[in-house]
Amino acid sequence: MEVKNITEHFNEEAQKHDNNFINNMGMGEFYDEIERQINKCSVKDNILVLGCGTGLEIERIKFKANVVAVDISGNMIEELKKKEIYHGISLKTVCASFLDMDFGNEFYDIVLSCYAMHHFTEAQKILLYKKIYNCLSKDGEFINGDVMENTREAENFRFKEAENIYKDKNLSFGSLHIDIPFCFEHELQVLKTAGFENITIEREWDKTKLYRASKSK
Repeated sequence: MEVKNITEHFNEEAQKHDNNFINNMGMGEFYDEIERQINKCSVKDNILVLGCGTGLEIERIKFKANVVAVDISGNMIEELKKKEIYHGISLKTVCASFLDMDFGNEFYDIVLSCYAMHHFTEAQKILLYKKIYNCLSKDGEFINGDVMENTREAENFRFKEAENIYKDKNLSFGSLHIDIPFCFEHELQVLKTAGFENITIEREWDKTKLYRASKSK
């Protein structure tokens, strides 16, 4: 199994990213739903986007807001900067791994992520989701759409394959472009460990689930 450094992979994918997601993979319906979920939020002044890529989800923000967009790929961020987003958005981009970032406390009304969380272990996700929980305002919402396995057995099989590669290369999880999606049962367990209690699946497709986790009880 040939794998690349995760930053290298996404830098190479940046220019063809939108065409691949929208035209080749037919993800327009997914991003329509993302827009609907964002608009459902009662407060949405400050938004943190994790793994923003070229900003397909940011294009769906059509109201005045402060948006911080984080991605590990500089090339993806450059593609985002070329876009004409809604004039009322104040956009700040950060090229970094969000695993290493401090998101602050009780500031963001929405934390939004699309297809970014399926590269990490349980321990990494717990730490990350705790940071997300802590950075949300009182009634804040974590909206996450991601690929997921149907069973824990399928998840474990993928994880073992990835673990062998990481051990062989003596690298840490998340540094390579290897997908290790959770099943929703496991994802739910991690979210609850991080502090979320009010979690709902809003839409699901064959290999994707879109959920929202509310800070409020």
